[in-house]
Amino acid sequence: MAAAPDASKAAGRVLLPDAAVPSRYDLRLEPDLERFVFDAKVRITLEVREAVSDLTLHSKELQILSATFVPAEADASTVGAKVSGDAIDALTITQNMKKNTVAFGFPEVLPVGLGFLDIEYVGQLNNQMAGFYRSSYKDIHGNSKIMASTQFESLDARRCLPCWDEPSSKAVFAVTLVVDPALTAFSNMPEASSRQVTKADRVKKEVAFMDSPKMSTYLLAFVVGEFDFVQKLTAHGVLVRVYAPPGRAGDGEFALDIAAKSLDLYDDFFGVPFPLPKLDMVAIPEFAMGAMENWGLVTYREVDLLINPQTASNEQKQRVGIVVTHELAHQWFGNLVTMAWWDDLWLNEGFASWTENYALDIICPDYRLWDQFSSDTLAAALRLDALRTSHPIQVPIAEAEEVEEVFDAISYCKGAAVVRMAHAVIGHEAFQKGLNTYMNRHKYSNTETYHLWNAWSESSGSNIKEMMSSWTEQMGFPLVTVKEFTASGGVAKMKLEQTWFLASGEEPSPSEEKTWTVPLFLRTSAEATKPAILMTSKTFDLEVPIKADGAGCEYVLINQGQFTPMRVSYTPEMRERLVKAIVAGNIPAADRAGLVMDAYALAKAGKLGTHELLRFLGAFRSEVDYVVWEALAQVLNGLQKVFMGGTSAEVCGWYMSFAEKLVWKAWEASGLGWEAKATDGHLGGMMRGLLMKLVSKFSPGQSFLAEAQRRFSLYVLDPKENAINLPDEYRVPVFQTVLKQGGEEEYTTLMETFKKLTANVDQKHVFTSIGYAQSLKHKEKALRWAISGDIKIQDFFYIIGSVAVSSKAGLDLTWDFFKREISGIRTLLKSASPSIMDAVIAYSTSGYCSTSMASEIEKFFEENPFPSNKRKISQVLEEIRGNASFVDRILATEVTKAAFWSGLDEAASKL
Repeated sequence: MAAAPDASKAAGRVLLPDAAVPSRYDLRLEPDLERFVFDAKVRITLEVREAVSDLTLHSKELQILSATFVPAEADASTVGAKVSGDAIDALTITQNMKKNTVAFGFPEVLPVGLGFLDIEYVGQLNNQMAGFYRSSYKDIHGNSKIMASTQFESLDARRCLPCWDEPSSKAVFAVTLVVDPALTAFSNMPEASSRQVTKADRVKKEVAFMDSPKMSTYLLAFVVGEFDFVQKLTAHGVLVRVYAPPGRAGDGEFALDIAAKSLDLYDDFFGVPFPLPKLDMVAIPEFAMGAMENWGLVTYREVDLLINPQTASNEQKQRVGIVVTHELAHQWFGNLVTMAWWDDLWLNEGFASWTENYALDIICPDYRLWDQFSSDTLAAALRLDALRTSHPIQVPIAEAEEVEEVFDAISYCKGAAVVRMAHAVIGHEAFQKGLNTYMNRHKYSNTETYHLWNAWSESSGSNIKEMMSSWTEQMGFPLVTVKEFTASGGVAKMKLEQTWFLASGEEPSPSEEKTWTVPLFLRTSAEATKPAILMTSKTFDLEVPIKADGAGCEYVLINQGQFTPMRVSYTPEMRERLVKAIVAGNIPAADRAGLVMDAYALAKAGKLGTHELLRFLGAFRSEVDYVVWEALAQVLNGLQKVFMGGTSAEVCGWYMSFAEKLVWKAWEASGLGWEAKATDGHLGGMMRGLLMKLVSKFSPGQSFLAEAQRRFSLYVLDPKENAINLPDEYRVPVFQTVLKQGGEEEYTTLMETFKKLTANVDQKHVFTSIGYAQSLKHKEKALRWAISGDIKIQDFFYIIGSVAVSSKAGLDLTWDFFKREISGIRTLLKSASPSIMDAVIAYSTSGYCSTSMASEIEKFFEENPFPSNKRKISQVLEEIRGNASFVDRILATEVTKAAFWSGLDEAASKL
């Protein structure tokens, strides 16, 4: 059941007038891929609920030519409804550029009841990756080509047709495309008919598609261009196709296999069969996001769909698998059942971000995705949610445009984390049963978060809303601190306290105090797991059995499995016990990663000394598990930024030496080397790629440099033939290493090599490396290249990022360049997704660690406002000031003394 209209208004949502509601759109489009426009007409079947003489719809960048209202016979079914009165032409057509609406004024009051609104108009095939837009690419023969595709989420269906562009305004869509006969055209539904038509002496192909299910406007999609495809029929009888540019269809086989398995898995998991007769997945040459879940026609950035299974890295395969399972989860969670308004965006994205892991873990268990979750998805959620500039999962949205700011790690990653927590608390059977109820009860309709809580409450017999609302309705998360700990007689007693954790380390004022219902999952030396204990008050007394395990360790680990999105602060004694358990191999990888991330966050917040953090990292001198090293890499890279940005060259040198030893020991202990082996396994390949990045940054010795140069020289001779000598998993660190050590020759060689690359995944390697060129002259040339117009909008910020993260000098140059070229960057992006500007702003600024730079950046954006990026700017400023405080804390400790570092090595060697 959808939320009642008056409930939406009471929530302060700015909606179109509901005097009329649509039930069907008959849309005819004729795109011109030479003039970049499309002629269109749409007949909207609607119900006039109030006697009004005007109708207001969403419309953006459309030239409306005419609008006519035609009364229709009342009919239980709107399909085939008949005209019952004279047509009424609109006397006025008023476009509101600020609100992106069009109002049609009629000379008389429209009759209440069923009617048709016929609109003729012209639209633009823009190059901003929004609405109905164009993409350019080169075919396998090097010829330039244009294709057209759609991206309507969140608010861009209105760039293609006048409509009620709100998620709760669901309707049936019947699409007809008139295209060049040589082109392929497809939409959400299968083709119903195709015939030749002649217009202005030109023969064209008119393709009509079957009616769609009732769905939201943002899920409507169509694509026109030249394609090859591969296909497979699922075990449950759904035809799945992957479309690619001609000659590259084979690169879609991996995604096709994942998709076919996912659809069958989701059929069973959700308890509702996939409701469409086909599923198409299409690689789009220019795409703002990773992918878009249009019902039955999922569109993807090329690198997130097309890979060569023989040469692709394990990281690439995992990324494609994750994106495919995420988008196909949306076919149910988001498409079949849709949030009523954008403040429940997390119902779409958070749930799909949990389900991507659930499905791919079943399909590819060797990926160990739930172990990776702790240092990947959960880490991203906690990093952002520790800021005062974060927002609740259920974020209030008044103006729909505000939703563009919350497609972030809160909606996706924290949403996934709280779903995972709910699953762990209520158990898989009740979890799945509740979802089955939710899907069947609300299919083809709209919901709000409480509908999901109700379904899980019914299936579990527990008050799920009471537990979950503290996690979704307030921002932030708890720090659970062990205030007292005693262990004797086989029993450990603890006094716990929960407080709002802030990355800055500041203590919330009494008026800001928050309390969560915290599920405590415990692992002790006596019990590996036990059911969750709910902590519902600020303080909590806990008693658990504890006895020495086989290695003689006695310990208590809070948040076993990292199921709850929180931080844990242990007493020094508990931390020492955990270090012994880590060294003894008694703590699972996901929990080791969680302990690393917690320690780093506490150190940044001033709740753990940096000297204590560094000593703790010594416990991982023998670590070779990828999951843990994914966490260690984040800590080492984060520390390098603050040591380089805020301490003396001498202190920074001591830190770099410490990191070098840790990384090089892992490189030697892993035994991975440069060559892939049959025994690597999935995470072995991932580990090689990760360690290559770390070695290139912290410990590129002469042997490493020589081998990197040798492989680079072979690759650039013939990238296609010699790709095997420089596998994708470590191509970027090799490029970066060679550029850092080289000069004009290396820079020019890589730029010339770029011209030979046709696949976007190969081009991206150059984008993310080119900024590492040693000289500022070449860094400046790279930045100029980024905004030259030769680089697609979807990719240009990778180049900016590569310069910014290459060195302190690179960051300074990037910030200066951003200020100098702000006008050109604005023009380049025009009305593209705000997320792209978010990335540019973050790359250009977030590397700083001083309050003076925070003030300079803040002043610049006050003088040069970016309304659609306000939240990102405020978050970046908070991060910079937080890093500045972290630097101050470092400088106030023994870390600034040589004796500390020599003692650190000695202490670590004894573990």
